[in-house]
Amino acid sequence: MTITGHYIVVAGVKTYYETNNGPNDQHTMLCIHTAGRETRQYHSMMEIFSSKYRLIALDMPAHGKSWPLPGNKAFSKRDDFSAFIWSFMQALKIEDAIVIGCSLAGNIVYHLAQEYPVRAIVSLQGVDYTPGASDVALAVMNHPHVSLQHSHMDYSASLVGQNPDPGAKAFVLWGVSQEIAITKKADLSIYNGFNIIDSMHKITCPVLAVRGQDDWLVDEEAVQETIARLKNARKVSYKQMPGVGHFPAVEKPQAVCDAIEEFLPTL
Repeated sequence: MTITGHYIVVAGVKTYYETNNGPNDQHTMLCIHTAGRETRQYHSMMEIFSSKYRLIALDMPAHGKSWPLPGNKAFSKRDDFSAFIWSFMQALKIEDAIVIGCSLAGNIVYHLAQEYPVRAIVSLQGVDYTPGASDVALAVMNHPHVSLQHSHMDYSASLVGQNPDPGAKAFVLWGVSQEIAITKKADLSIYNGFNIIDSMHKITCPVLAVRGQDDWLVDEEAVQETIARLKNARKVSYKQMPGVGHFPAVEKPQAVCDAIEEFLPTL
């Protein structure tokens, strides 16, 4: 096993991250998890790329093995979420990184590329606009009479594609059972109503957008509209994945790695 875990203090938060100990003289990729989850979503990709590229995955504050923010809180604002990722990169002296994110983080990487000098971004199931949910839907995510894990189990199961790798769907559902209500509500407070449409012209780095075709939450129209607004990006690549849903890095890690390797020569 090539993956090792570490801690570093970032902006006053004891932050957990993992690396596959790949070569430092090649591309460095920073991996950001989906809402409510943590670094293990990227373990398969980290292992596939271990002899080729250095991959680093972090647990955002209040996720996984990272400490929460003061007052046992998580980030609920987009700008704070992105700023912490950049602070982590600065603390670890990660330069010229390719930043990979999925779902909420797939949205966030577009914002990150607008505000900070990254080498490139890979957006898995990400868009520049996600409509808002009702205040009631957000409120019950952290309510003493509601079990977040039980209420979200069928929802998450429906987001997995028809042809995941063996064990992938079970792992996605195991992730649901470990979610923290405070954290998931904060994450989805960012995701619901996320809107950076008017600033997409600021992105100049290369972009790879990946969409699992079975994902009903992030549909083809929303992804194509997002791509169309990348008017100043040096290169835009798009990869569709049949039989894959909302969690490509878990469902088909080899296919995601292949798409990234096809993208790398364009950087």
